[in-house]
Amino acid sequence: MRLPAHHRLLAHRSLRAQIGAVSILLAASSIPAVAQQPLVDDSGVVREEAYDHLRRTLLGSDQVYEGINGPQIKTWLEEVVAISRQSRDDGHKYWGRIAGTDYERMASEWTEAQFERLGLKDIHTTEFELGPQWFPIEWELAATGNGQTLDFPSANPAMRGEAIPEGVEAEAVWVGLGTQADFIGRDVAGKAVVIQTILAPGQMGNSASWEGATIRAQEGGAALIIGIWGYAGNFAIWQSLNSFQMVRNADGTSQYVNQRATTPGFFMGYEDGRALRDLIATGEPVTISGRSTSELREGLSSPSIFGTLPGAQSGEPDETIFVMAHMDGYYDAALDNASGMGVMIALAEHFAQVPQADRRRNITFIGTAGHHVGSPNAPYLRDQGMLEHAALMINCEHIAPTQFIAFNNELRLTTTVSPRRWWVHGSDALLDITLDAYDTFGVTVIGEMDGRATGEMMAIDKDAPSVQLIRSPEHKHTDGDIPALVPAAGLEAVARAYAKIIDGANTLDLADLRPVRRNSRR
Repeated sequence: MRLPAHHRLLAHRSLRAQIGAVSILLAASSIPAVAQQPLVDDSGVVREEAYDHLRRTLLGSDQVYEGINGPQIKTWLEEVVAISRQSRDDGHKYWGRIAGTDYERMASEWTEAQFERLGLKDIHTTEFELGPQWFPIEWELAATGNGQTLDFPSANPAMRGEAIPEGVEAEAVWVGLGTQADFIGRDVAGKAVVIQTILAPGQMGNSASWEGATIRAQEGGAALIIGIWGYAGNFAIWQSLNSFQMVRNADGTSQYVNQRATTPGFFMGYEDGRALRDLIATGEPVTISGRSTSELREGLSSPSIFGTLPGAQSGEPDETIFVMAHMDGYYDAALDNASGMGVMIALAEHFAQVPQADRRRNITFIGTAGHHVGSPNAPYLRDQGMLEHAALMINCEHIAPTQFIAFNNELRLTTTVSPRRWWVHGSDALLDITLDAYDTFGVTVIGEMDGRATGEMMAIDKDAPSVQLIRSPEHKHTDGDIPALVPAAGLEAVARAYAKIIDGANTLDLADLRPVRRNSRR
């Protein structure tokens, strides 16, 4: 008897674990210059070829996916990253493919050019008006005490926080993780409250948020809140001081709970934060001074770009498969989300080479607008009735990050890809098709399925059959989200898996793809 794919997956991976390559841990920051390091380059970054063990030999009918090529996807990723770097080189301190800016629009134009190259039809742009958008302009943060003055190169103002153009000076008070126990006996009124965050690298959470540390500081009358990001490196992060967390409902679904913090604040990287902590630890008074200016920009818009490969179906209504990837991002935004854009283009290129007569359904590809300011494209698809006859939605987001291993105060790189959170909303047949594709191409996932599809597809994850992989690692939304940490082999595996899922879905009628109730315990 042939087991379902979600049972076969465990047996297959157990065997591969016994015979497969072992991921080797690398601490780039601690490698002596004279040591021979065959798996890393001179800068300590893992070489692309060190990930080659992840590639699967294509057998039988899976050889049709051989043309989906990781190095080519990586090239597209780097082209998108180059748009972000143009923003930096043009002198923007708040740089990247920021929603509502020329650089997000350049990413849309790049996507449109790819659609035209591949011969997609009905290529068009839909504009979404954005509300007032927060843009930081200038900022600085320093600490003085015990005869020293520290500057913090990694410090950024907390996102959408209150500007302090006249500046704030306040005595520093260390509250550790900022739990209720940490605040006992601490007078934080009028102080600069310094909080050490622990990261949850699977889903972008941090302890200052889920412990309510920032809200606790605000309710205690803090004049300034300083968050230290994580336990290694010196990432500059764009992050809010709001207290938010994902809460699991009794039925296995999930929801986000958010509480707004209005106190001005900053985040800084671990190395800068450790220097600040050690200064406070001298026991001498430490004064933190911060200043920031920002503006709310009106009249901005954000584009979504659509392109379609028509299918062979006849009659009304047409059934459509939607493949989407958001285009905006902070800093290089290589993982978030040049990786998704590259995989989307790889899928468009693959299916553009398939004769229309052999494509059962329309496939519509969408570079989506303004993900980091509300994801307006998702409700648009639903509200325009476009999902009524959707056979499948695939969201390409945070595709394949290099896995880190925390070692003391280092984040050691590995030669593997982080396991991703995953989501399937659909029939058992669609679930089997999806997990079989992941197994075939060695796509690593977390054991339990998410309670909902976070990210770009979250608002519509149950409006049609849907599939997603996503990972939000330690360096998401930081200046560490660079191409070197998105291996080509990982991009290739996911792109091939998604192509196989689309082919599998096209063997089933719409009624056989549609969802059944499935609970998650988390």
